[in-house]
Amino acid sequence: MSYGKYFNKGQKVFIKRIFTDEEQVALDTITGYAMHSKPMQLDLALPYGCDAADSYPFEPGMQFEVLTDHMGMGMRLVASFVERISGQDIRLQFEGNLEFISRRIYRRVDANAWVGIHRSTGNLADIRSLWEEHLKKIKDGVSAAELTEFKKNLINLAGGGIRLPLKAPVEQSDLVLVYLSIGDKKGIICALAEAVWICDVDANDMQQIGLRFLNILDEDQARIDVVVKALLDRLGKTSGEGES
Repeated sequence: MSYGKYFNKGQKVFIKRIFTDEEQVALDTITGYAMHSKPMQLDLALPYGCDAADSYPFEPGMQFEVLTDHMGMGMRLVASFVERISGQDIRLQFEGNLEFISRRIYRRVDANAWVGIHRSTGNLADIRSLWEEHLKKIKDGVSAAELTEFKKNLINLAGGGIRLPLKAPVEQSDLVLVYLSIGDKKGIICALAEAVWICDVDANDMQQIGLRFLNILDEDQARIDVVVKALLDRLGKTSGEGES
């Protein structure tokens, strides 16, 4: 079957690393843009700088779920990593298992929360490494206040991401570490996130930003889901909206 026909040049694609059950402890995703497709192959450009492909630990045969939209529907299939074409581009080999799906809808809620932000000044590898380092520090009992400055913000929170104000300028695909205190007394959540939509600069030189979690512990994502549900129940709301 020709899978390449479902991808047009410039089409946004999310690739999610597939782990065995024993290996899976955290979400691990990145964004790519379709550049060229063949019946069984797809070339993607990664939007995180000229060395983005070199900054992710790709290995031959590493498997990913490929997630995108086609004619208004979610589409998912499995592909494996073939090679780096350049510092920014990669090639995937389709393995099959094409499915048309409904995107996971996370419940989301507006809330006031203490949030810390660290904006990336390096490449993808640097910010991924910092995320892992800070997770370990938090687990080892280091105060999150030593890692970032917290401010109370009105946010919109879901298991898949967060909306919050950031100091301008912010660009599409900018990477940030997000530190969240969600009030469940289970410690600070640290996640690596990507800017997926950006509002205009306001009078205070701030921009409302939609961030999608790229790397977050599974248990922390589940904690967010529980807190969001509890807040919605308290407000008497049965649902919120937000895609994965």
